[in-house]
Amino acid sequence: MVVRNASLALIVSLLAIGLTLAGLTRAAPLAVWNGLLRADALSALLLIVVAAHGLVTLAHGALRPWRVAAAAWLVGMATLQGHLAALGGLLVLAGLLQDTGSVDERPVWYRHVRRLAPLGVLAGLALVGMTGGAWNYGAPLAGAGLNSVSFALILVAALLALDAPALAGERALAGTPMVASGCLYVLVRLFSLGPWNLGWLFAALLMGGLVAFWAAWRAALAPAEQSAPWLNLSLSGMAITGVGLGSAAGLTVAGYVLLLWPVLRLGLERPVAGTRALWLLSAAVPLSGPFVAGWLAIAAATAGGLPALAVVLWLAALLMALPPARLALAPAVSSSSDGRVWLAAGCSAGLGLGAPLLLMALLAPVTVQLEGGLTPFGEIVVWPWAGLIVAFDTTRQPVATLPSLALVGLMLVLSALCRVALRLFALRER
Repeated sequence: MVVRNASLALIVSLLAIGLTLAGLTRAAPLAVWNGLLRADALSALLLIVVAAHGLVTLAHGALRPWRVAAAAWLVGMATLQGHLAALGGLLVLAGLLQDTGSVDERPVWYRHVRRLAPLGVLAGLALVGMTGGAWNYGAPLAGAGLNSVSFALILVAALLALDAPALAGERALAGTPMVASGCLYVLVRLFSLGPWNLGWLFAALLMGGLVAFWAAWRAALAPAEQSAPWLNLSLSGMAITGVGLGSAAGLTVAGYVLLLWPVLRLGLERPVAGTRALWLLSAAVPLSGPFVAGWLAIAAATAGGLPALAVVLWLAALLMALPPARLALAPAVSSSSDGRVWLAAGCSAGLGLGAPLLLMALLAPVTVQLEGGLTPFGEIVVWPWAGLIVAFDTTRQPVATLPSLALVGLMLVLSALCRVALRLFALRER
């Protein structure tokens, strides 16, 4: 009990640090010791996300809570490193320390792939430093060392950390979300080194869109109580897709999805069938967290001039809406976990209804501070006086507004299709 309480206190303190830095870095990044320690809005965002994952892991009854706290702090401190080797090294330590999830029938080497995935990040960052001769990512010429090999190493490492290879197998594991979040952080951090070329953007878009749709499909077909790992993977694919858009709108999607991820873990990793609160974890409910995440992704793709990607993301959102809805309609089961589900539902509603405030306070500073490496293909902004979220294309023409009549119609279609799919599942089970 003492170890668990101490671990909880450490993770709560990490969350407090993240929230404090979010306020301190809104205007400009902070740097000390010639940039060896750097904090900006992206660092603050990841500190909050990692701390939230740590709290969720403890809430699910981690067997070794001290390892959860240690891994959270290692990943959190990695986000505050300006030196590329220190950043990658701390992620490697976190990967070695954090549990890899449930043991299954797959080979031992495969179970540890995600644990060793940060080695790819370290190799990619080391290649950047050795090629460019600058190890501080805030240095003026730091981006000179970024090339296709280093980018590929980091992208593949992020996919491995997320357990994307599980798409070719029969089941996915719960994963190592804190380490995976750290790998995604490094992928986004590459924008601090300069703009990506079209090949890198296309690779991230292709892999992200593929993972988002395929994992959502697997989640829809899997038993509802076993769908959480697939939903987490699909959500992560949506984040990579946002990064691949390379725009302010895309990074807004990635940031929002990262914040939503621990909420879905809290409510769905150990679900309680028949709890009506599970509806708020489904994209079929307007202004829930998953609904807003889907809208942001579709709007960002539309703003970037990629209607085919927008269709893929809409289908992924539809498929992701099914498992929580099926759980909510299942026969009720009394459990002490009801409180976690209701807490997750409340957080989802807060993320959805509070999206305009969240975008202004936490996500807009991220896109502003990374705009030197972003493309102009799309932006998502908030009109505070009206409480609206608006997506603009490259000509500053609005292409989507939340809320809007068109979006309401689209959501009615999604809800109707979700209802039809639920009936089909019920008939198949009979």
